[in-house]
Amino acid sequence: MNTLAMVALVFVVGAVTFFYRYAMIGLFAGNRLPGWLQVLCKYIAPASFAALTASALFIDGGAVSIALDTPRPWAALVAAGVAWRSGNVLATIATGMATLYALKLIL
Repeated sequence: MNTLAMVALVFVVGAVTFFYRYAMIGLFAGNRLPGWLQVLCKYIAPASFAALTASALFIDGGAVSIALDTPRPWAALVAAGVAWRSGNVLATIATGMATLYALKLIL
């Protein structure tokens, strides 16, 4: 890909990203969101966090890998237990990180 094509691609992707994000602000700024869209918006943050977590746990070198000999899945299991019992996001993250670093020191 030559330089001109690369610059054009960056501008096109930037414009698409801008208009995609502006659409929610510009179209719905003075209006209330429809009920079905409000319901869907509740799941954006948990879905994003789950996607980030799953990619960190199950992707290794660009391939799907479920390796139980590393500390990450075990720390995630402990964090999931804390999330289920407490429902507190900060406690879940803190416990998961503490467990991960403790297991890295042990193993």
